[in-house]
Order: sequence, then structure tokens, then C-alpha cells
Amino acid sequence: MMVERGKGHIFNLCSVASLKAYADSGSYTITKYAMLGFTRCLRLELQNKGVKVTAILPSSTNTASWEGSNIPSERLIDPKEVAQAIWNAWNTGPTVCLEEILLRPMKGDL
Repeated sequence: MMVERGKGHIFNLCSVASLKAYADSGSYTITKYAMLGFTRCLRLELQNKGVKVTAILPSSTNTASWEGSNIPSERLIDPKEVAQAIWNAWNTGPTVCLEEILLRPMKGDL
């Protein structure tokens, strides 16, 4: 439908693990590498059809997956910040596409 309308925006939630392998996270890293590769291909396939494609690559984000850990919440990205980045990308004009958005905690990755 987006191609038929000649506009739209697809967001794929990747990860910083799409760019860097992490020990003891093989399955997760493999899927995130694949998702980024797929997103890049999709971007190329749709760029002349008016459909934007953006990969979101957050680092450690304060989600339920971190519950029970001893990591201080200030070392994790607030999910609202990820949502804001997506909103900002969606709000760009018709002549630009933010292809990849890499988000990291201010104090660096864990």
C-alpha cells in the first residue's frame, strides 16, 4: 500500500549488536546483523518509490529484559528517548531519509 501511495515509512528495530558482536549473545547478534542487512536492502529497493526505511540501533535500553540486574537505570537508555528518535525521523520532510539511527547511553555502552 505504501508503494501504491508513493509514500510511507518503515522502521526496523535493530540494535547496536547489529554492528558489533557480543560474547555469549550469538543468537541475538546474528538476528540483529540480519535485520540490519534486510533493512539496508529494503531501503535500496524502496528509495525510488517514495517509501522511507530507517534502522533504529539502540544500545542497552531500560526494558523488562534488564529487570533484576544490578545495572543502574541511568546507564540504560530511556525507551522514551528511542521513541522520540523514531518520531523525529518520521517527521522529516519528503526529501530526506534518516537511514540509521544509533543511540547509546551518554556514559557509553555497558
